[in-house]
Order: sequence, then C-alpha cells, then structure tokens
Amino acid sequence: MFSGCIQPFPEWLLMFLSGDVTGADNRQHYSRAASAGSGVLALWALITHVMYVQDYWRTWLKGLRFFLFIGILFSALSVVGFCTFLVLAITKHQSLTDPRSYYLSCVWSFVSLKWAFLLSLYAYRYRNEFADISILSDF
Repeated sequence: MFSGCIQPFPEWLLMFLSGDVTGADNRQHYSRAASAGSGVLALWALITHVMYVQDYWRTWLKGLRFFLFIGILFSALSVVGFCTFLVLAITKHQSLTDPRSYYLSCVWSFVSLKWAFLLSLYAYRYRNEFADISILSDF
C-alpha cells in the first residue's frame, strides 16, 4: 500500500494505543474491546491536554462540553462493563490467574473508567478556566 520504508502511522504505535500489547487471542473479543476503549480514551485525554497547551480550547468551549459528555458516557459504560465482567467471572468460577478469564476484562474496564474519569475531569476544569476568561473578555 505504501511505497518506501516510512509508514505514516507505525503499526506498533497503533497496537499500543489500542491496548493490544496484552497478547489477547482471537477468542477474547470482549477483552480486546475493553483494552481498545481504554487506549482510545487515553488518546483523547492526551489530545485534550495538547489542545489546552496550544490554547485551542479558548475559542471552542463547545468542544470541551462534548469531551465532558463523552467522558461521562464512557465512565458509565466502563462501570457497567466492570460489573458485568465481574459477575460473569464469578458465576463461571474462573481463575484469577487464567489469562483468558473475564477478570482481565474487568481490569481493562477499570482502566477505561480511569481514563474516562480523567477525560471528564480535565474537560470540566479546562472549560471552567476558559469560561471565566471569556466572561472577563466580554467587558
């Protein structure tokens, strides 16, 4: 597809961002989905910080509201996923040391919850900071 030795986006970086460094096999689609969600949320939190440092949010407060909504939505989905995978692992009597158990998906759901919470927290704080500045600039 690409000629030459330089690819526009390294495959190892895509695998790292999607959480595929765990080596989950093809039978664990739920674990891959939870790890990919965690990687995407971590990337969004990074983008939020980069846009803050480059001062893009000052003119686009609606974008911060959108990021806040996405963070809250994925926090709720992560809590539901965590509880679901925990109940499934307990009811199926799976081992904690088995890498193909639902407990691994519980861990990834918790990591997704962490990134979703941090995304909402940063979006909320940055929105409040820039809302104060935009009120002062109206005078």
